[in-house]
Amino acid sequence: MRLSLIFQVVLTSIIIAIIIIFYYSFISDKKTKTINPVEKKDKEIEKIIEDEITNELLNIEYNSFDNRGNSFYINAEKATVDLEYQKQNKIKLEKVTSVINLKNKGIINVYSNYAIYEKINHDTLFYGDVKIEYLDNVINSENLDVLFTKDISKIYNNVVYNSYNTSLNTDIVLIDMITGDVNLEMLNNSEKVRFKTNHEFN
Repeated sequence: MRLSLIFQVVLTSIIIAIIIIFYYSFISDKKTKTINPVEKKDKEIEKIIEDEITNELLNIEYNSFDNRGNSFYINAEKATVDLEYQKQNKIKLEKVTSVINLKNKGIINVYSNYAIYEKINHDTLFYGDVKIEYLDNVINSENLDVLFTKDISKIYNNVVYNSYNTSLNTDIVLIDMITGDVNLEMLNNSEKVRFKTNHEFN
């Protein structure tokens, strides 16, 4: 009788041990494996959504002035800020109009399909069907970099320069934002064409 009781206790203990081992070896592990991929997938989806988040603004404009009294105005029909640009303090603009007033040197009007505007130093990269009007001259190109950090505006890629009755193609046009001078450069044959203006405005 006592031996039978001991046998039952031992048998019951073995069964309980087997159940516990089975649970932790298979069922619990399966739950873990089921939960982890879901959590991982959720995190991946969150990351994708985060990467694709953009802020869009309509009819946006910026005004700025430098210590020489020059002013810079820019307007865009649409502005887009994604996370990558936001980290760099940049904003992408579409259908852009800009007015750069060089004190005592004249006004530069700029039109382009797109631009990248740097909100801290105001450097602006215009691109896509760019048109520049300056001192009765009209310049068409694919790119214009207005670099306030270097006091220079660089016009390049398919540049067509129109002045009075003259029309010519050149590789690069540089506008000195301190003096207002315009330089035309030909890079293919190392030739330089220079146009210098002494126009001043009161």
